[in-house]
Amino acid sequence: MSDKDGLKSEVPINKARRLDAYDPAQVAQRVLQVGVKKTRYPIYKTLVLGLMGGSFISIGALYELYVLSHPAIGAGAAVIIAPMFYAVGYIMAFISGTEVFTTNNLSVMSWASGHVKFWEISKNWSLVLVANIAGAAGIVGMFYFSGLVSLFDFALIETAKIITAEKLSFNPVETTIIGIFGNMLICAGLWLAMSGRSVTDKFLALLIPIAAVPALNFQHSTGNMFQFFLALITEVEDVGLDLPTEVTFLAVTSNLFFVSIGNIIGGGVFIALIYYFMFIRETRFDKEGGV
Repeated sequence: MSDKDGLKSEVPINKARRLDAYDPAQVAQRVLQVGVKKTRYPIYKTLVLGLMGGSFISIGALYELYVLSHPAIGAGAAVIIAPMFYAVGYIMAFISGTEVFTTNNLSVMSWASGHVKFWEISKNWSLVLVANIAGAAGIVGMFYFSGLVSLFDFALIETAKIITAEKLSFNPVETTIIGIFGNMLICAGLWLAMSGRSVTDKFLALLIPIAAVPALNFQHSTGNMFQFFLALITEVEDVGLDLPTEVTFLAVTSNLFFVSIGNIIGGGVFIALIYYFMFIRETRFDKEGGV
């Protein structure tokens, strides 16, 4: 079956639902359909869901900081398990149907297939990125005024500043490449999740690829926001942190710009566009050629 945009339905109407995963060609069709759907959301819906996406991912980033700075957790154990807690925020954002800039980069597949215009996905990315920023800033503000910033004698804030400074210490080329790696993992995890049929399938598929992003020191723009904004608005006196670079508004803005460029390449080109040629364009070519 096809809808008005010429897209294939995911499952025939009278076909019993199976328990096995969708195969890669089916996942490609699902990603294409979701991309078309997301780019045509009303503006208010995109902004509200983007706000929620930035909020959920920020809560995951806060959870990671909590584990890394907790005095009862050894440094070695914290480094291993903290990325898993970071991933929880992203998993909440995806499974609950929010909008996240980095995963929306997969809509390149919908554009390449001719179902949406480039200006439509550009508009969607811009709106979602702004909403993600607002969501992250909102969580930072709430956390700041909650009185919890002094947790563990301000160790949580120190950790946020150290992580932020390390992420800001790379030059633009390095930052872009790190962003490419970051969204390759994020979008690969999303691709795996799209092959699942249950919440459990999606949770397990997303967990390791997303956890690998902070574990390997890769970056994605929405995931950077909470730590960056928290590091910017807080001060820790008499700590004497030896940071590799100064945390400033200009440095944060530059990082988010170049990481976002890398994210678009990583998710939009290395995942969406490649799989478009493998499973969408190739299938269409075979049919037109009578194969």
